[in-house]
Amino acid sequence: MKMFFLDETNINLAFNIRTEVFIKEQGIDPDVEIDGTDKDAKNMILIVDDKPIGTSRLIVIDNKIYIGRVAILKEYRKKGYATHMINFLLEEAKNMGYNEVYIHGQSYAKNFYEKIGFKQFGEEFIEANIPHINMKITLEG
Repeated sequence: MKMFFLDETNINLAFNIRTEVFIKEQGIDPDVEIDGTDKDAKNMILIVDDKPIGTSRLIVIDNKIYIGRVAILKEYRKKGYATHMINFLLEEAKNMGYNEVYIHGQSYAKNFYEKIGFKQFGEEFIEANIPHINMKITLEG
């Protein structure tokens, strides 16, 4: 298993996974999914057996850092890969000087994020026609 951040030369690795998961599986509008903010984000890829199977990104909005676009190909889910990805991003956020990390998580994934240490705040809301919740985690010094 390898994880690393992408640059503009290999960003399509992330887009390919996000297209499969968000656009094809979940029916999200491509213009909503590929929203033009990736140039401002740190996109990462997770590779298993030389195959890109997961992606996510860190993005700073209004001086807060968010994890977003968490996607694992269907056949690789429930094997712990997403936890490795989130921990990789949390470590990077800490290295960047942040002590709180936010996520707009799909509501069905609430328990997954809570196991990592995220806490929900606020009410459920709809984003891209899918129920979401705001969550945050405070990082240890």
